[in-house]
Amino acid sequence: MVRKSLFIVLSAVVVLSVSVVGWAQDVWKWNEFNADYERFYYESVTYTSSWDWELGEEVEIEVKTGQLLELRKVDDEYTEVTQGHTVLTPTAELKDQLSFLGGFFSLSSAFSSSMWISESMMLGMFAQDLELEVGNTMQLFDGSRIRVLDEVTVAGIKGYLVRRFWRETDEEGNRVDILTSEWVIAPNVGWPLDVKIYQEDKLVYQMTLKEYERR
Repeated sequence: MVRKSLFIVLSAVVVLSVSVVGWAQDVWKWNEFNADYERFYYESVTYTSSWDWELGEEVEIEVKTGQLLELRKVDDEYTEVTQGHTVLTPTAELKDQLSFLGGFFSLSSAFSSSMWISESMMLGMFAQDLELEVGNTMQLFDGSRIRVLDEVTVAGIKGYLVRRFWRETDEEGNRVDILTSEWVIAPNVGWPLDVKIYQEDKLVYQMTLKEYERR
């Protein structure tokens, strides 16, 4: 009888341990890089509009850039980090934007990158508390909410589609969700697989992982 009880207790401990481990794997570990080598290559698109005097109307402008992040662990204390941008630029403007000491500076890419970084930091603060299971919802301290919508695959990596939004009531008393951003995040990948940022329900920035290597 004692042996049987002991077996039941040990079984319960094992099941609980497995459950805890499983739960821990299903949260996003924002900005954590534990592999010896990781390489991310993103394609980013910034969407803006400008008045075209020849056409006499507002036109949509898409600016595409490539973004590289490469991390190579040197030893227990240091990691070699390589970052870069690929931008399509008119040849006539190269001398104004490219310098030997400063490298290439793109105001639009810097601004758009800061948009998703600020959004991701907001989500990253609560990532450990959000279990990545479809249907889960959590409210953040600023009043916005995040919800896990679906499981998707980007660049061969399985992740979770997460939406951040504000919930308001319109003049007629109807509940309205105002979309702020959408993310595809994977438990063991420190940066998002895909990012979409909205302003007034309009897509203004998207960053999609095209290539990923880990070893």
